[in-house]
Amino acid sequence: MTAQFVLHGSYMETRPRVVPPLALPSALGLSRLALLPWLAWPLCLAAACNGAIGDAAPAGSGGPTPIPGSPDYCQQIVAEPGHVTLRRLNRTEYNNTVQDLLGTTSAPADVFPEDDESGDGFDNNGAILSLGDLLMENYDAAARSLSAEALGAASAARGRYLDCDAGALGETACARDFVERFGLRAYRRPLDATEADRLVALYENARAEGESHDEAIALTMRGILMSPKFIFRVEVGAESPDVNRLGDYELASRLSYFLWQSMPDEELLTQAGAGLLQDEEELRVQVDRMLADEKSDAFFLNFAGQWLQLRRFAYATPNAELFPEFDAALRQAMTQETLLFVRHVVESNAPVSTLLRADFTYLNERLADHYGIAGVTGPEFRYVALDTADRGGILTQGSILTTTSHPDTTSPVRRGEWVLDNLLCSPPPDPPADVDTFIQSEENAGLSLRAKLERHREDPACAACHDLMDPIGFGMENFDPIGRFRTEDRDGNPIDSSGVLPDETSFVGVAELSGILHQDERYTTCVTEKVLTFALGRSLGNEDRCFVEEIVGQAQVRDTSLREIVTQVVLNEVFRSAGGREESP
Repeated sequence: MTAQFVLHGSYMETRPRVVPPLALPSALGLSRLALLPWLAWPLCLAAACNGAIGDAAPAGSGGPTPIPGSPDYCQQIVAEPGHVTLRRLNRTEYNNTVQDLLGTTSAPADVFPEDDESGDGFDNNGAILSLGDLLMENYDAAARSLSAEALGAASAARGRYLDCDAGALGETACARDFVERFGLRAYRRPLDATEADRLVALYENARAEGESHDEAIALTMRGILMSPKFIFRVEVGAESPDVNRLGDYELASRLSYFLWQSMPDEELLTQAGAGLLQDEEELRVQVDRMLADEKSDAFFLNFAGQWLQLRRFAYATPNAELFPEFDAALRQAMTQETLLFVRHVVESNAPVSTLLRADFTYLNERLADHYGIAGVTGPEFRYVALDTADRGGILTQGSILTTTSHPDTTSPVRRGEWVLDNLLCSPPPDPPADVDTFIQSEENAGLSLRAKLERHREDPACAACHDLMDPIGFGMENFDPIGRFRTEDRDGNPIDSSGVLPDETSFVGVAELSGILHQDERYTTCVTEKVLTFALGRSLGNEDRCFVEEIVGQAQVRDTSLREIVTQVVLNEVFRSAGGREESP
């Protein structure tokens, strides 16, 4: 069966006010009995002051200061993994976690405030995952609803955590059994004695005030779901003045939220408890197992979807008069093509160049007809071998081509900028504030888009950026604003898909362009940077470029597989550590 992906909406910017931690119980109408789980909030929030990583410090007290970006920078320093920012679960992670924890099918985080998207393009960056009073109200409402559902007679959670015989063992003993079993999974680690005692005391106080056994258990569950130890991912590692290696449970959690965007499952927790996750071979086994699990759909939807900007595609608006065939079904089909394509590249261990130079894709009848590809029938997606150089790889997929177009025309500028930013990690500089970027004018009437842009580049202030972007975009000009292949534009001008790059390398068409791009040494490095940024949940600093070099080097060949890049990220010191650097001012 082909996996089906569902995209969520775009992410709005929010800046909510932070509520003082100790004011939360009364502000949310919680019983005074519910205060105990909240006592950790001030300490937890204070831990966030470690902040994100900073730039590298000079190596030693003598000699020249290492210069970030210089060819020998990484040879001049001893790179250290940076501190991570305390991260709350984002909306996707929260939904996936409560579903795995409780067996619920509800998605309470769908009504939470939208998570911000960082400058890196990902919504799991701890530095921008803010916490405000509206979100706290949402957490309280979700905890109330989830705990009530979990105590239902036929709920999965009752069978999983509440099978203790209170009549034989006593209610308090069963409450402790619940706290330890549920707490292990909710906190993603075993509770210490103090934590368990406080939660059992919460249960006992509720019983003393006349609550039933189930009501007291529900209050205790609610306290756990409102605890920062559930809502936040806390990774502190072992105490050390140098590099802090993550503990087994912390590593299990980081690995799980990387590949599943959810809590560790039973096997990961078991392996962590046995101390096995520090072994590299075991980590390889777990990566293979987790990528084979259907829960890895979350990785492809969230990593690939955000890296390739499919969330922006969800809001692309082709001109309805010019392109009446573009509808919700076609949009969804294009999204499916890209996600299933990337998934196949990972699962088949194909070279990373396959993303650019594939001779296959995934289509259903609707999308195949749109592309003019015969022999595909029915609504189901299937692997389709391509027999033309005109289509193949992500640069020829409708989702990318539509996202990088204007509503009524293509945009070589947008397409070139997308390639530079997302595939080469070399975004062009912003245009000067006083430069006119408008190319439609009476004197340009009747000219092809290429001719208009060539005239625009006659201004030296414009040429500096457009000489980087436009040639790449010209290579994709055979595709119209909704991804169909064409040989003429709407005005009858023949398409010229040739280009000359700044290093004077020339090409004709997207196939030759893709071949040049995959040979560019920046390409594999950029893909690695994107994977590492998503895996760590933070922006990369100067020293992190050294870890990127290590990861690419460990892959041994330039055209390694995307799957091996994922594996090498997990095996690298930067992924397995909480860091040793202080935050730069």
